[in-house]
Parts: sequence; structure tokens; C-alpha cells
Amino acid sequence: MPAIRVRLLTAAALAAGAVLALPAPASAKACVTDDWKLTRYRMTATGQDVVISARGGEGARLSITKKALSYDFTRAKKVVTEGADNGDEYTMTSTYRKKLHFASTLKGAKKGSFSLKRRSATGDATVKSLFNKTPLRAVKLAGHYRNGNVDPFVPARHTFTCAGKTLKLTATLTDPVAPATVTATYHRL
Repeated sequence: MPAIRVRLLTAAALAAGAVLALPAPASAKACVTDDWKLTRYRMTATGQDVVISARGGEGARLSITKKALSYDFTRAKKVVTEGADNGDEYTMTSTYRKKLHFASTLKGAKKGSFSLKRRSATGDATVKSLFNKTPLRAVKLAGHYRNGNVDPFVPARHTFTCAGKTLKLTATLTDPVAPATVTATYHRL
């Protein structure tokens, strides 16, 4: 009888040791780190004698990791900007295409912020615009950002809230003439 008891105790100890030796589960990834599809974009800017609003871009894809952020504009709809500057009204229609990548700094999981490292911009993304039906020069976005510029459709700094399948981004663009607020809503792919 004592031999059986020793074997049972040894088996129980080995089983307990095996359970304790199991690796801990990997920590869950942050809600924000995933692949997203744009469902709503709005930009508004107001200043003295200046009023601007923009909408569109639905279908653009956004991929966020802890250290990088990538846009894919392949399926993005046009962004339409309407404005009035000192009484002069205008409409600008912008078409974004191809891909744009950045190294970035992410803070938070369900609520927080991220900042693009503009000098890290790579990719072949372009934006072509019509200003009151007059074509403007196409802009290569990676070079645009590396030169210290920003495009309102892709702000350099965002705050975010993430819940379930929805990611909401907010950005404030400082401009001495007409500061702007950008909001974007993405759906998890």
C-alpha cells in the first residue's frame, strides 16, 4: 500500500509541475493594432474669412502595429473639399492611390494616441487633385511627408478610441489662418 501511495503522490506532483511549467498565454494585442477600412472621414477648418470642409475617402485601408502604420488607398473613394476664402468659393476633388508607410509611436490600447514619424515615410502613394476642375500637380506623399509637410487626409498625430469593430480617430491640424479638426471612423477588417 505505501508503494501505491508514493506513486500517486509522485504522479500528482509531476502533474502539478507540468501545469506550472506551461507557458503563460501571450498578452492580448491592443484593440487598435489591426487592419481597418475607412467608413467616414470629415475635416472642418474655420478662421477669419475662411471656412473649409472635406469628406470622402471611404474604402481606404489602414494597418496599425505597435511600431508602424500603413495606408492603402487602392480602393479609396475621392475626397471632396469645399471652401470659401475671403468670399471666393472653391471645390477641390482629390484622388489618393497606392500605398504609404510610416514608422510610428503608439500609446494606449483601447484609448490613446499615435504619431507618425514623417521622415520615415515610404511608399508609392500619390494624390491627384482638381481645383475648380483645373488639374493640380500630382503629389508623391512619401516625399511630401519627408519634407516636413502633412496632408489633411493623413494627419501626423491622432488620438483614438477603439471598441469592438470600430476605431475612431481625431486630429487637430494647427494653421494660423484656419485650424482644422479631422475625424475618421474605421471598421475592423
